[in-house]
Amino acid sequence: MGRRTLLALFLLLLLREPQRAASGVSVQVLPNVTGLLNESAYLLCSLTSSENVTVTQVTWMKREQPYGSHRTLAVFHPMKGPSIADSERVKFLASRLDRDPWNASLSLSHLRLEDEGIYECQFATFPVGSRSATVLLWVLAKPNNTAEPLKPSPVLMEQPVAKCISIGGRPLPEIDWLSDLNGTFNETHESRQGTFIVISTYYLTPSIQADGKNITCRVKHESLQEPELRSLTLSSPYPPEVTISGYDNNWCVGRTGVALTCDARSKPEPSGYKWSMATGPLPNTTKVQDNRLLIDTVDKATLNNVTFICNVTNALGSQQAQITIHVEATEKQGSSTGIIIGLIFGIISIPICILIVMVILKKCGIIASLWCCRSQRSRPNLRPSNTEYSVVNSNDLEMNGTRRQNQGTTGTHEER
Repeated sequence: MGRRTLLALFLLLLLREPQRAASGVSVQVLPNVTGLLNESAYLLCSLTSSENVTVTQVTWMKREQPYGSHRTLAVFHPMKGPSIADSERVKFLASRLDRDPWNASLSLSHLRLEDEGIYECQFATFPVGSRSATVLLWVLAKPNNTAEPLKPSPVLMEQPVAKCISIGGRPLPEIDWLSDLNGTFNETHESRQGTFIVISTYYLTPSIQADGKNITCRVKHESLQEPELRSLTLSSPYPPEVTISGYDNNWCVGRTGVALTCDARSKPEPSGYKWSMATGPLPNTTKVQDNRLLIDTVDKATLNNVTFICNVTNALGSQQAQITIHVEATEKQGSSTGIIIGLIFGIISIPICILIVMVILKKCGIIASLWCCRSQRSRPNLRPSNTEYSVVNSNDLEMNGTRRQNQGTTGTHEER
């Protein structure tokens, strides 16, 4: 059972003690007070009474053990004044106790760990006698928290990858980790001069998923309003991840200048590449150049339905990838040929489309003209319906024209 538990139980027993001398005089306190190490705490205590009493002395005492002796901390006498053992740190809050003897509140500055305990505030009164109440003071120490990544070993086994340290906390801080990785953690702690050092270590097996991942150490403590978070980024080694590129499914007999590339992603970097075939040694038409396999000329006899294997090694192990080659007798009409045909078709189709549009527009113009003519023919006749017309022959038209000319000549002579 811890020290704080014993203190709490003892205080509970004290509070359950029956009151002596039934009267209207009592002592009011704040029963639980918390203070931070090296800071100040305030022990509030005052006398209330429905009777006319006189305060003859105020005394603060600290119990050294739950059931041990008392040590006098501060005394005030109306005639002799205050008497304080540690006057640098302990003071009455009231500026003039001789004017306000019913307020015995006390302040403790520069708190020490040994200040934690049970304090008794006692009033000596006349004619009622003594009345007292107890205060339980907790002294907390705020921890200093840090987190750091660790450099894992290049082995595929669970190992420490991060560490979170909490120093100087009181009581014992609680540490856990926030992460979506399948890691585990354990904790060690030790007591040093009344405070604690807690070390939490995070473990996992190195993998590509863990490399560059952020995880967070969370520290909970009574002195903190909210849990304190410390984030860090993991650096994890991992074995190679291998793929092969360069084969476009269009290798035909006689094609030259082709190559396969072994692409590897690993940490640390690959230490070696090894090319091989599933059926035996590499053909003479191939040449290994680092992570590339160069093929001078595609030959159906030696390359068709052949599976090439690339094996990559680093400090954590090896990994391989494979690809099967199919050699065609002639080049497929694909990729580049198809693109060229598509471009030619596009170039030819553009003027054809323009011509079609022009023909359509021209047709629309003819249709519009026909529509206008039809509309004019269908307009109603504005002349009276009873008008009669006679047939006029060409002789009549000539005679009428001659008459108009003669009339015009005659008119001219008359004007003259």
